[in-house]
Amino acid sequence: MLEQKVKSICIAGGGSAGWLTAARTLFACPDFDVTVVESPNVPIIGVGEATLLGFDHFLKDACNIPVDTWSKECDATVKLGTKFTNWYGNSLDLWSPFLVPLTKPNEHHYDLIDLAIEGGVPVTEFYRECSTWYEICIDQQKIPSTTTACGNHHGVAYNLDAVKLANFLSKYCNKTYPKLKHIKQNITDVETKDGNIKHLVLDDGSFIEADFFVDCTGFRKVLSNALEGSEWKSYNTQVFTNAAVASQIDYKSDDEPQHPYIDAEACELGWIWKTPIKERIGSGLCYNRNVTTKEEAEKFFIEYWGEDRLRTGEFNHINYDPEYNANNWRGNCASVGLSSGFVEPLESSGLALMIAGIKCIDEISEGFYTKENRDSFNKRLSFLYENTFDFIGLHYFNNQRSGPFWDKVKNEFDCTDTLYQAVGGFKNVPTHTHFEQYYPRDGGMYHEYNWKLWCYGAGIKPKTVPLDSAKALECIRTIKNDDYKTSLPGVTNREWTNR
Repeated sequence: MLEQKVKSICIAGGGSAGWLTAARTLFACPDFDVTVVESPNVPIIGVGEATLLGFDHFLKDACNIPVDTWSKECDATVKLGTKFTNWYGNSLDLWSPFLVPLTKPNEHHYDLIDLAIEGGVPVTEFYRECSTWYEICIDQQKIPSTTTACGNHHGVAYNLDAVKLANFLSKYCNKTYPKLKHIKQNITDVETKDGNIKHLVLDDGSFIEADFFVDCTGFRKVLSNALEGSEWKSYNTQVFTNAAVASQIDYKSDDEPQHPYIDAEACELGWIWKTPIKERIGSGLCYNRNVTTKEEAEKFFIEYWGEDRLRTGEFNHINYDPEYNANNWRGNCASVGLSSGFVEPLESSGLALMIAGIKCIDEISEGFYTKENRDSFNKRLSFLYENTFDFIGLHYFNNQRSGPFWDKVKNEFDCTDTLYQAVGGFKNVPTHTHFEQYYPRDGGMYHEYNWKLWCYGAGIKPKTVPLDSAKALECIRTIKNDDYKTSLPGVTNREWTNR
C-alpha cells in the first residue's frame, strides 16, 4: 500500500465550495499549510441557497462554527421541508417535510404513508389529514416547537444567502487561522506530471505547489480538466432541466410571511423555486435550453413575478448539464461542488453533495493517503450522486403535465435500473415491508419516507393492502393526536431571524 504524504494543500476557487473546504481543512488539519487561490473577477454562482438536514452539524462539528455564529450573517431562515406546487397537474400540491411521525408505535408498526394508502387517504389530503406539521407550517406559517429554532434539535435545515455565506466563511477563516494563505489571482495554467498536479501558474507568473489540490472552480473545472481520466456520467434522460434564470425578489411588504419551507412550483416551461431568506426571496426558473430560449425563459420569469418585485432587475443565467464525475479524485486532486457534478436545484442537493465531496479532506487528515482512500471516496461519492439522480428522476416519473417541456419528459424519460427497482419494490410488496430493502441506499441522501411519498404522489401504489381502512384511519388519528401534543406552533421565521 503506497502512501502519498500530505503536508500542504491548495484550494483553487472561493465561493461556498472553496471556503467550506477551507473551513474543514483548517480545523481538521491544523498542521497543514493551507492556501486558497480565489479569482478576483469570477462571480459566485450563488444559487445554492437551501440546505438539507445536517448542514448545521457539519459547520459545528466539522468546522467548529456554531449555528448562531453564521446564521444571522447569512440572512438564514428555518427550512422545514419543500412544498411542490402543481407538480402533477390538476392543482396537486405535495408537502414534503423533514419530520413526520413515521415510527410512532401502533399495533401494526406501520408508518403514516402505509396507513394513509391502506386507509384510502388521497395524496392531496395526506398531510392535512395525517400530520400536524401541515397545519403549523403551511396554514399558520410557523415553526413547530420541536425544532432547533424553538430549543430542541430535530428536523431543521436552513435557507440562506449563498454569497453572504462565502463572504462570512472567508472572513472567519482568515481571522481564525492566521497561517492561512489567501491569494486573489487568476490561475493561468496547471502543470501536471505523472497524473498529478505539479503546480499552478498565477497571473503574476508565480507558482503554487502543494501535496494535495482541491478544485472548487465550479463549472470551469480548471484543475480537473488538466488531468486525464475523468468519467462523466450524464443523466439528461432522467433529469430534464439544464438551464436556469434566477434573480432576487422583494417581499410584498414587511409582514409578508417568510414561509418555513421552499416552494417548487411546476409551470409550463419547467419549474420555479422560491426560497425565502431574511431580506428577500431567492427565485429562479429551471428549464430545458433545447426547448426554451434564454429570452423566452427570462420573459416568462418577469411576467410570473412582475417587474416591480424584481429587486435589481438583473438576471443570473446558468447553463448546466445533469452529470457527475465518477472518477472525481484523480492523482493528488479532488473536486468539490460544481466541478464534481450537478443534478439540479429541485431537492436542495447542491450543498449536501458539496459537503460529501469535502470528505476527501477526512481521507488525508492523517497526513497521507493511499489508492484505497481514493477509490473508497470515489465509490461513495458516485453512490450519492446516483442515488440523488434517481430520487430526482422519481419526481419526473409518471408525470402527466402537458406542454413542450413536460412532453419532452414523457417522451424521453429513461428509467435507470436502480430507479426501476425502487418503484417495482414499492408496487409489489406489502406497505409495512421496509421499502429500503428494495433500494439498498446505505445512507443515501434521502430517507425511505421521501421515496414512499413520491411514489404515492405519482400514483404508484402497492398491490397488497393487508390492513382494513377503518383500522388504518384509527391508527392515523392516534398518531396525529400524539404528535400534536409535542408539535405545538412556535415562532414565525420573522420572529426567529429577528431574535
